Amino acid sequence: MSIKSDKQGLDRWEEFDLVTLGSALRFCDVDLLMLNPARPRATIASAMCDAAYYMTLDLGFDVRGSFTVPEDWCLLAYVHHASERSWCQGVSVDPDMAVTLLPGVSTDFMFERGARVTLVLVPASRFRACFAARGEGDPEASSQRLRLFCSRSPELAKAYEQIRDELPWDGGAVLGPVDDLVNRHIAAAMASTSEDRPMSSRGRRAHYLVLRRAERFMRANLRRDIYAQELCQAAGASERGLRYAFDDLLGVPPNRYLAMLRLCVAHRSLVTAEAGRRSVKSVALSCGMWDLSRFAEKYRHMFGEQPRETLTRATQPSDDLSLVDEYDGW
Repeated sequence: MSIKSDKQGLDRWEEFDLVTLGSALRFCDVDLLMLNPARPRATIASAMCDAAYYMTLDLGFDVRGSFTVPEDWCLLAYVHHASERSWCQGVSVDPDMAVTLLPGVSTDFMFERGARVTLVLVPASRFRACFAARGEGDPEASSQRLRLFCSRSPELAKAYEQIRDELPWDGGAVLGPVDDLVNRHIAAAMASTSEDRPMSSRGRRAHYLVLRRAERFMRANLRRDIYAQELCQAAGASERGLRYAFDDLLGVPPNRYLAMLRLCVAHRSLVTAEAGRRSVKSVALSCGMWDLSRFAEKYRHMFGEQPRETLTRATQPSDDLSLVDEYDGW
């Protein structure tokens, strides 16, 4: 993985392919999708310290993603900066918000370029021990208070800023005990009120449900042509309602999103293919792209190289892939 080794790296950008960038969260299988033609740029610093994994990153592109926290881990996150369109589980994410994801919890998100986030993966046993030591009982019973809250704690903000400032770029771990951070995070979460836990409006929640149903249908039927009428039926929305939902949450129309999804799924398949197990043709067909010459053309415009080049490099040290253009159409 291409990670900055310079302490001043947070002021510069590096280009990543989506699979490499997704693997930066180490123990989580992260699925990322580009939403615009900007190159997938980010700045990342990470380190293991006191049995916890720390990572801070700046995003230089609009991204849609999802992941599941492994069973032996908890994920703590702090949002230093996010634009007004960014969200998690359909709920708007603002600066100074904190997130707690318990083992096995899945989440999905959208961040616009300029987002700045620090994440810490903590062994679940350590998190539960800190939670119990505070007399809070079972964290699952308080999952709603923990999950997403606006932090009013200067101490918590300072702790995450300190991680960002001190996270070593050479991989050497010099951070303090993770229990200190966990205790501050839990204290801020349990002190939060209902006003500190953001909720979606009824309209935004409806849009999120429409988006999720449409996405599931797209992914389940990538191998074949998908028509607007059946997509609307699957999403439980009119064509106008479907477009409103995608515009509200992703800033792109459904047909553009489907096209990006097909290419990003193909890209992920080619990057992760085992030697001799997949061909460009089989990947293209599995994503519903029957015209192989058109697929190669669109893929090249999207990622800056031919599909076969990506496949050939799959078992070799990977170079960063670049997104150079996007395209319209189903």
